[in-house]
Amino acid sequence: MKQHYSVALDRASLAHMYQQSAPKILDYIYKHVSSLPDAEDILIDVFVAALESAAFASLTEQEQQAWLWRVARNKVIDTYRRAERLPHASLRSVDDQSIADPNADPEQLSLQLEQDGNLAQLIKRLSPLQQQVLYLRFGENLPCAQIAVRVGKREGSIRSMLSRAFDLLRRHYHEQEKGDHQHGVK
Repeated sequence: MKQHYSVALDRASLAHMYQQSAPKILDYIYKHVSSLPDAEDILIDVFVAALESAAFASLTEQEQQAWLWRVARNKVIDTYRRAERLPHASLRSVDDQSIADPNADPEQLSLQLEQDGNLAQLIKRLSPLQQQVLYLRFGENLPCAQIAVRVGKREGSIRSMLSRAFDLLRRHYHEQEKGDHQHGVK
């Protein structure tokens, strides 16, 4: 066994922190790795790291939240570094309502899925931190101030990062459009 867990971090406070944070952290991780079991393994690693950290128990709840998000982001980045990701289709990108609606136009659904896939490919060209900030802003609807706390940056840095990410996405999109038109693709 590595080390004894901090006595100051009792089971009740860790359980509370897990209940409060785990679902959103898992959702974030799952959006960046290839499978739910992999995401769950990383989530467990994040909370084990909290248990093994001597300093974690002495942090405020807000600092603990930021610490957990930082560790999750770093573990996702480590996953990218360790393994070359193979392209895969994410069933999570399909709108559940569209599937449940028997009257949904298959052509429209197909076009929407294609557009979603193209956007996902463009987003993958951003850095992991830019991807995380975009997800927190638009997937979680968090204001820049809360995103800043989660990723350990200043609010102004988050606003700049979002602006740069949009600029990159715009540029990549226009490059893709230009390439499609040159090859006769509509």
